[in-house]
Amino acid sequence: MKEAYQDDLSDFIRYGRLDAYELTDEELARLLEIWRWAEWKRRTHPTAIDHDIITAARRLQARLAHERNVEVEYNTALLLKSEIEPLMFARALLDFPRAVAYFLHPRRWLSLLRALIRARRYNRIAPLQDAYGSPLGYPAAKLDSVCGRAPDLLKRRYWRQLAPYSFEERKRLNYWW
Repeated sequence: MKEAYQDDLSDFIRYGRLDAYELTDEELARLLEIWRWAEWKRRTHPTAIDHDIITAARRLQARLAHERNVEVEYNTALLLKSEIEPLMFARALLDFPRAVAYFLHPRRWLSLLRALIRARRYNRIAPLQDAYGSPLGYPAAKLDSVCGRAPDLLKRRYWRQLAPYSFEERKRLNYWW
């Protein structure tokens, strides 16, 4: 058994594709658990808003460095971060009514309860780290012990081909669903 799973789900690639039909039910349940856990960790540590602010500042610094050969001074980067911080928090507040409306539907009450239980569990599981503190991946043993059963894919409404393009055409056109 693997000690750690990668967050890009590369452990579940079969025959050059990530296809749920190629996986057993146990592998599919594991894949979904790792996906949920990885996304939860990515959004909460650091918080999604902080992460967006840092990403925006880094993107500007990288763009200016590569395109204009200009360095953004440290205090200027902090000033820019502080200027977009209120906008990012406002965006989070504006998304709140959509989240409430989503979970107010009676069919989604059970999914809200499941999401809260999963969030609590995911907060207790930390990624494995090497001696230098760099993340190695997600702990296989802990995630295997908490993953549920695999969903029945044939009952999903959306399970169909979404585009008439092949993988090579989607890559060339940069068309992803």
